[in-house]
Amino acid sequence: KKMSKKITLILALAFLVGIALPAFAEVQNVKVSGDITAYGIFRDEYDLNETSGNTTTDNAAFYASIARVRIDADLTDNVQTTIRLLNERPWEGEGDVENDIDLDLAYLTLKEFFYSPLTLTIGRQNLKFGTGLVVGDPDTNAQVAAGGLNNTIAEDLSARKAFDAIRATLDYAPWTIDLIVAKISEVDTTGLGVGSEDEDLLGVNVAYKFGQYNAEAEGYLFVKDSDTEGTSPSASAVPLTQAGDIYTVGLRGGLEPIKGLNLSGEVAYQFGDAYKAPAGGTSRDQKAWALDLDGSYTWDIQYAPSIGLGYSYRSGEEPGNTGDYEAWNPMYEDQTQGIIADYILAGVNGGVNSNANIIKVYGSIKPIKDITLAAKYYNYRLDEKLVSSGTATRAYSAYPSREYTMRDKKDLGDEIDLIATYNYTEDVQIGLSAGWFRPGDAFDNTNDDTATSIIGSVKVVF
Repeated sequence: KKMSKKITLILALAFLVGIALPAFAEVQNVKVSGDITAYGIFRDEYDLNETSGNTTTDNAAFYASIARVRIDADLTDNVQTTIRLLNERPWEGEGDVENDIDLDLAYLTLKEFFYSPLTLTIGRQNLKFGTGLVVGDPDTNAQVAAGGLNNTIAEDLSARKAFDAIRATLDYAPWTIDLIVAKISEVDTTGLGVGSEDEDLLGVNVAYKFGQYNAEAEGYLFVKDSDTEGTSPSASAVPLTQAGDIYTVGLRGGLEPIKGLNLSGEVAYQFGDAYKAPAGGTSRDQKAWALDLDGSYTWDIQYAPSIGLGYSYRSGEEPGNTGDYEAWNPMYEDQTQGIIADYILAGVNGGVNSNANIIKVYGSIKPIKDITLAAKYYNYRLDEKLVSSGTATRAYSAYPSREYTMRDKKDLGDEIDLIATYNYTEDVQIGLSAGWFRPGDAFDNTNDDTATSIIGSVKVVF
């Protein structure tokens, strides 16, 4: 809490000094832009049970669209403002939610704020660092907390990723330092009693760009600041959040040692409180690891063929453990590890963005101008079994919330995704994707049927 109060106090003082000085800004330039994306969506057997008859997860076919309009205004004295409106809706009528126009972005940018290298960004803004392992989406990219796609089987397609935040950027090229404070949730404690608290994101990210090989490196510390008392996490449940202060420290780097060869890696460690117990209870410490490794090569020849290999590790929690909690907390991640598995198996200790060993093989080719064909294969293996012996039900929170019957195995399954994109014009792109997830031995035979996703899209940018 001391860190939060100090950062907030510093930013508040800067704000007060700023408004105390005379400021005169005139509009120099206004730019209007945006995009519209229309989807045709088919998803089948997302409950992995072809005999369930669940109309939400089986043979779900519908249309949806996402529309965004953005206004950027350049003012004098290095002042900029940005507003973006958003509508996300399945095509199902004239309901209030479907017709909502929401404020997606609303922030102001103050360049050279009292000091030439300092840029201050205040308001609702996108925040993403590195590949999105820790910070990129306030409700993770597998879910959305509001809007027309909320409580649909297409929540993972949502474009809502903005944080209510203050960001201070210091540009000391080749060094860049970012300090952030973001409000994730505001808790009204009236009637809730003790143990209820806001959730905030605090962090610092230090990046360095090298002078050769397109090399870069980053180091960071992000804090999920929430002391809310909650239920002790366990291997048999996937809570949306954990109830304690979680600190994540990490390093990321990437380089292109030869033309066409790209290598990258990231390692992160979490510590803090996985569970903050009420008075008289026993709290549990968080101790978890994450690792991403990736390499790809693109040939500089006709058709531009490319191939890549990646590995991701997220530590997991073993059944029956009552000591340190070891399942990686996805925090505010924005990574996609398979179109289907990344959605249906999301959550703490779930097997994809937590408690996971993932091998990815991918490639692409451009057979003719403006067309790209890509394929991705994922193999999922649990870091820790979800069941110590026999079978047990396992709750997952992605809509619709469901339970799978799991076995005492680590083989979680495999997925193949095929993607085709066609740049119809400079402003219009047509896409088609198909994915199949085959459950592994970790799933009981009552729910081990193959899940399917097919999505067609048309996007125009203006």
